[in-house]
Amino acid sequence: MTATTPDLAAGPGASEALPVLQLRGIWKTYSTGTVHVHALRGVDLDVHAGEYVAIMGPSGSGKSTLMNVIGCLDVPTAGQYVLDGEDVAHLSDNALADIRNQRIGFVFQQFNLLPTQSAWRNVELPLWYARVKASERKQRALDALARVGLAERAHHKPGELSGGQQQRVAIARALVTDPALILADEPTGNLDSISTADVLGLLDELHAAGRTIVLITHEAEVAARAQRVVHVFDGGIAGIDEKAATP
Repeated sequence: MTATTPDLAAGPGASEALPVLQLRGIWKTYSTGTVHVHALRGVDLDVHAGEYVAIMGPSGSGKSTLMNVIGCLDVPTAGQYVLDGEDVAHLSDNALADIRNQRIGFVFQQFNLLPTQSAWRNVELPLWYARVKASERKQRALDALARVGLAERAHHKPGELSGGQQQRVAIARALVTDPALILADEPTGNLDSISTADVLGLLDELHAAGRTIVLITHEAEVAARAQRVVHVFDGGIAGIDEKAATP
């Protein structure tokens, strides 16, 4: 656990040569008194630009902890995490908040939309926090909604949209800052089969357009859409399934 890891962000021009996401020797330990629980045990993982990777694992496997570390929602106990060329493993809370807002686009199971605000107002929120001027915020929000096929629903509130449409709004919000990484946590967990197919089709389109996507799921059928499936068990990576390259 205390072994040193190479400086993944070192050297001039290193960021251009690095994967978008690079984990080395990541441990996460929770301690209560004399009890120490190792939720992650020396995880190594690379995700390259334009890849679509699914992370799967049963309850208690460390899958959610890994998602929280990747999303800069939690910090590792040990190890190095380089995101988009920057070592983020030990940044301050304020710096991590900036990373979450600008470099990671989140898509959650619960949508996390403001019910009293229109679709475009929900989409513009990351830009508001980034202090982008109002006219640019609105245009970028409308463009993002058009990208996910909801241009005509820009002024509707979440309660006026179907579950699949609400998740599309959430995906538009994730895209609006042009992040290095889209991180989707069980994005189809609250959707029916038709809406699930709709949202997964959109993720396929985003991947085909060059977006880097990491998807957290417990469903094998959902994970099968990705290029690679990373299996997590007992806090470590138990195996990786890769699709054959299309000729």
